[in-house]
Amino acid sequence: MQINVLLDSQGRLTYDITKNAVAMLQASPLGIVTDRIACTDGLSFVNTSTVEINETYMLPHGKKKHYINQANELTLNFSKEGHMLQLICRAYNEAVAFRFQFPGEGQLQISSEPTGFALPQDRLVNVWAQKFMECYERTYDHSMLELMDEDDYGLPMLFQIGNDGWMLLSEASVFGSYCASHVKVSKEHSHMLELAYAPDQSGPNVAEGPFATPWRVAIIGDELSTIVESTVVFHLNPPSEVEDTSWIRPGRSAWSWHSDSASSRDHEQQVRFVDFAADMGWEYSLVDVGWDREESTVDVPELIRHAEAKGVGIWVWTHFKGLQEEETCRSKMALWSGWGVKGVKVDFFDSDAQERIQVYDMIAEIALEHKLMINYHGSSKPSGEQRRWPHVMTREGIFGAEYWKNPLNEGPNAVHNCTVPFTRNVVGSMDYTPVTLSKLTRTGHCHQLALAVLFESAVQCFADSIEAYEESAGKPFLQQVPAAWDQTLMVEGYPGRFVTMARRSGEDWFVGAICAASGRTAHVSLDFLEEGVTYVADIYEEVFGPLDHYRFKHSTEITVRQETVTKLDVLYLKLKVNGGSVIRLRKAAK
Repeated sequence: MQINVLLDSQGRLTYDITKNAVAMLQASPLGIVTDRIACTDGLSFVNTSTVEINETYMLPHGKKKHYINQANELTLNFSKEGHMLQLICRAYNEAVAFRFQFPGEGQLQISSEPTGFALPQDRLVNVWAQKFMECYERTYDHSMLELMDEDDYGLPMLFQIGNDGWMLLSEASVFGSYCASHVKVSKEHSHMLELAYAPDQSGPNVAEGPFATPWRVAIIGDELSTIVESTVVFHLNPPSEVEDTSWIRPGRSAWSWHSDSASSRDHEQQVRFVDFAADMGWEYSLVDVGWDREESTVDVPELIRHAEAKGVGIWVWTHFKGLQEEETCRSKMALWSGWGVKGVKVDFFDSDAQERIQVYDMIAEIALEHKLMINYHGSSKPSGEQRRWPHVMTREGIFGAEYWKNPLNEGPNAVHNCTVPFTRNVVGSMDYTPVTLSKLTRTGHCHQLALAVLFESAVQCFADSIEAYEESAGKPFLQQVPAAWDQTLMVEGYPGRFVTMARRSGEDWFVGAICAASGRTAHVSLDFLEEGVTYVADIYEEVFGPLDHYRFKHSTEITVRQETVTKLDVLYLKLKVNGGSVIRLRKAAK
């Protein structure tokens, strides 16, 4: 992977990115404009420095446990009118990233970052893009650049570039010194995307020097597995600020609100969900919106005492406006922590502006002081901040299962479910709240079960009612599937059509396979299993009737069977329309 930077005779910067000498991004503009200087022309080259990055670290949750960060970093130093500008570039085996840095001290006001991404014009480029929305709760639609006519599109964005590979564009290390960014389709240059600030960013970004922008990231590979398995956005973030992570516990959570909105105000209902979480072996139960209203009967300290006796932790919900003032935030978090609350779901941020990003940061920092885990909802996309703050367990920023709650809504369909493993979930944990069995989702129940494997979230909030899970043949799988992983592999897939993934926790493997539209046969090669070891495969499949070879109807029935397998085997799983299958693989007893 290579990034090439050119300074032309007028002092303007451009860059291109190649993979094995093939252009993945063609000559594209680089620039940044501040109240001191406009770094769009007139730059003079000063010198360069290089460093080799080679480090390892661990996180308590995510796609894997052990992370290896290896890259070559080049810093290009430029000057203009007595001011210094640095362009920092990193090349990974599967990615390229760059950011601007101002090494000088003092306040800076950054009004724009006129940087572009020029896609090749000599090859067919497929795009999976999300129309921009402040809470990122839309689908990632398949299109081509020539047909994309919306004003704004969100990141991440996925590209298939001819037969030369795949690329995901996003950003990393977005903190309160800058707003979050997205892209616009250039009206002047064909096949060009332009970096854009948040629509509600009413003025410049204001920062204290020395200062660096977020990283602009291109993850690139011959195969989609390179994209899906990449952890580059985490590598581009600062190291963890948490020395003792023993209190940061990933896990599964019961959640009453989706099946019954009023239940969050009913103490007895919350007790029922705590008891159910204990029965399922889940770590948490979430008390959602309304628990602190005047009419609520929920006594959170009493609920916590009941839950602790059963080995269940309690999360509580709050609106971000209730925490946006620092003094109030400290007071509430001290109170909740004193009760024994384990985590806080903070909702309705609905903005990418710098001022709102600063609220995210403040909440994370104060929560860390009180050893409270965090789940952001109504939120921006993640940018790898879970490395710096591993107690930020997950966030929404996804068109998820809550949209099935209203029968007038069209919720996330099978095409969407087959797309987000290649887009949104690549860049961070995703609180989709999976496994909806009691609503008409137009997907099979095995499809819904598989989302518990396919969608990574350090706290996996299961959406449905106690009755829906008690009555399901998939209940044992939901009791067993974890929320944190030691290893993640993409087995097969194509965005919007089908995806099969395998994730390992300890010595057990969990496989999820789904498809969209017409049924198919999933081909699950087990070559990822340990050499010379026999495994028992618990296979959850859809029920086929005598006419189901047509596969026109999704299946709400589940059948379970066992096979003895080794790494030499391939499992062929028949999936109905919008169907799915899940597998748990455990070592056979000797």
